[in-house]
Amino acid sequence: MGWTDHRVIVAGVANEQSIAWHVARDLIEKGAQVHITYQQKFKSRVLQLLRSAPVQPAGLHRCDVTSEEEVAEMFAAVGGPVHALVHSIAYAPFENFSRPIDANPAADFHTTMEISAWSLLHLCRAARPYFAPDASVVAMTYLGAQRVVPGYRMMGVAKAALEAVVRELAAELGPDGVRVNAISAGPLKTLAAMAIPDFDTMLDHYARVAPMRRCVEPDDVAALVAFLGSAGARNITGQTLFVDAGYSILGT
Repeated sequence: MGWTDHRVIVAGVANEQSIAWHVARDLIEKGAQVHITYQQKFKSRVLQLLRSAPVQPAGLHRCDVTSEEEVAEMFAAVGGPVHALVHSIAYAPFENFSRPIDANPAADFHTTMEISAWSLLHLCRAARPYFAPDASVVAMTYLGAQRVVPGYRMMGVAKAALEAVVRELAAELGPDGVRVNAISAGPLKTLAAMAIPDFDTMLDHYARVAPMRRCVEPDDVAALVAFLGSAGARNITGQTLFVDAGYSILGT
């Protein structure tokens, strides 16, 4: 896929550190018409980001992914065809990262799963009438979906569900030509990551032991999103692809 004039939705921009923003900026620079979505509580940060940004999106849309109305309004405003949809959305109540997983109330579990996993189903259901025949859907996940990562707790459960949703959607949307994949990036300094206890210590350890002896950068993720939307990835779907300097291959 050449990105010039292709319509893309990047969901989940919160600030300049967001993976979503790095993806959006990269695709804008490649010529795509990128529409970004944000949650109301991050509006001031997003507006501040755009005031000084070197590139501008084609559209900016408030979109609470738990709201049928806001999701429908967002797609109606963006229109079609939609050539790519990037899901970079995750949330768990702050307390969930510091207490045992079996101490979390049911309400917190439901909230975490709804925003972090079910929201991909919600967005894809609303997007179906708008998808281009060769559309690419990409969701952001993390190693904590497959292994126990200290401090990740409830989010690991939600990301595991998200990866399962990716596989199910790939099977359902494949006959329409739509591909659905997940990117599992190494740890990045995002707003969400700051909730994980001792995150800086995790980054230091990562750089020491990953096979490439370095941490990943948001632009590494953006590059993989661009590839997954290209003709070279036309038969890649239902996969979780790691961009993590090789850390996920290690046994200890």
